[in-house]
Amino acid sequence: MKKSEELFYLIKSLSKSEKRYFKLSTQGSESAEYLSLFDAIEAQKIYDETKIKVLFKDKAFVTQLTTIKNYLKHRILQSLRNYHARISINAVLIDIIRNVEILFHKGQYEICNSELKRAEKKAKNFQHDLLLFHIQDWKRKVHQMMNPKDFETLKIITQKQKSTLKFTNEYIDLILANVDPTQFSMSYKKSVSLQNRTLKTLHRYRKLITTSDYDKAKRSIEELIKEWEQNPALLKEYFAMYFSVCNNLLDFLMFNKQYKEAFVRVLLLKQKTHAVETASAALIKEKLKLYTIELEIHRKLKELHTTHEVIDEIQEFLEQHKTLIPNYNSVSFCFQFSAIHFMKKDYKKVLQWSTDILNHKTKNDRQDLITYIYWLHLLTHYEMSNESMLQHQIDDMKKHLKKHKTIDFYEKILLKFLLKTVNHSEIEKRKALKQLQEQLDKHPIPKHVLEYVEFNKWIH
Repeated sequence: MKKSEELFYLIKSLSKSEKRYFKLSTQGSESAEYLSLFDAIEAQKIYDETKIKVLFKDKAFVTQLTTIKNYLKHRILQSLRNYHARISINAVLIDIIRNVEILFHKGQYEICNSELKRAEKKAKNFQHDLLLFHIQDWKRKVHQMMNPKDFETLKIITQKQKSTLKFTNEYIDLILANVDPTQFSMSYKKSVSLQNRTLKTLHRYRKLITTSDYDKAKRSIEELIKEWEQNPALLKEYFAMYFSVCNNLLDFLMFNKQYKEAFVRVLLLKQKTHAVETASAALIKEKLKLYTIELEIHRKLKELHTTHEVIDEIQEFLEQHKTLIPNYNSVSFCFQFSAIHFMKKDYKKVLQWSTDILNHKTKNDRQDLITYIYWLHLLTHYEMSNESMLQHQIDDMKKHLKKHKTIDFYEKILLKFLLKTVNHSEIEKRKALKQLQEQLDKHPIPKHVLEYVEFNKWIH
């Protein structure tokens, strides 16, 4: 993202209610020009500053467009802060600390103490150690102004700060240990904070996986999930963290081919997600991962009949949060949709999804996924006996393969088979398929490819 595009992406990220709140909060004659600029940028699909300048060429503010854009950005952020004032306990505590700073400069120390007492209780209940440190710092400052000679109380407050800082340092050490376990070690003392215990458990879980101690690994994650669920207030406040832990368990179940248990856990996690009001970018990322796992389960458990409902649900979710979802996620889901429809022999739907991707592919897309989509596209045209389209698509496929890598031997065999036998009789096809299988036995398709396109099952 270029700096000149920041305002564009900020506006595009706003929900309908956020936009309405912003416009209501900026009503007035002096805001008319800013709102006109807001509407013009919002109307663009791709940001084009030249068009903005042409549109407002008669307005005086266009000569200082960068300044005006910065002002508009800060007004939007201010509006978002007010709109989301109670988005989390973290936001509430930051607001209280800001209030305390203002009250402190006004000399309203009694009110400061009242606010700090309220904030300290919340920070402790929700294990916000970093903000608790700042709250205690203000507590010390206020007490020093009111009782400058009470050194004993000042000492007690400062010692509490030191203790709080110890928990914060532990949190930082745990993050480093999870980022790079080879370089950073971690303490084996029991953590007080649930967030710290989560990081510690995930670190241990990964070690158990590398040593193939799968039973212990699974138990450690299950116990951690249970602990989160026994703390509903913390679960609500840090739901994205809990969601991430659950996705770790789902990854484990998929790796061990425990698809039915994974499916039950997916449904339970989705139920819990419905109760969460705020859809943060972190939560959206975790939900995308959950949907990916759910689609994979549908591919593995072919007896499931709710696939179309899941696909509809994902489509709606992608559309609802399209400004926050990277393009590679959309391509990945479209591939999954194509693969599932191919498995169910709904060839029109396969072509609908695969054609859309291939017509809009970019150099930034995952090229391996584009290759797998090409294969599904070709196999579908073959199943539908679309000889002329198949010839054209095979030519496109060859260009794609040559551009990104050398054509593997198994790919040459498959492409040749598709082109030569598309209009053969059933008996001729069976004979050709037997020969194809013999060739592929000598030149096997890599396992990682078969995870995406099940050529062997298709041949059988």
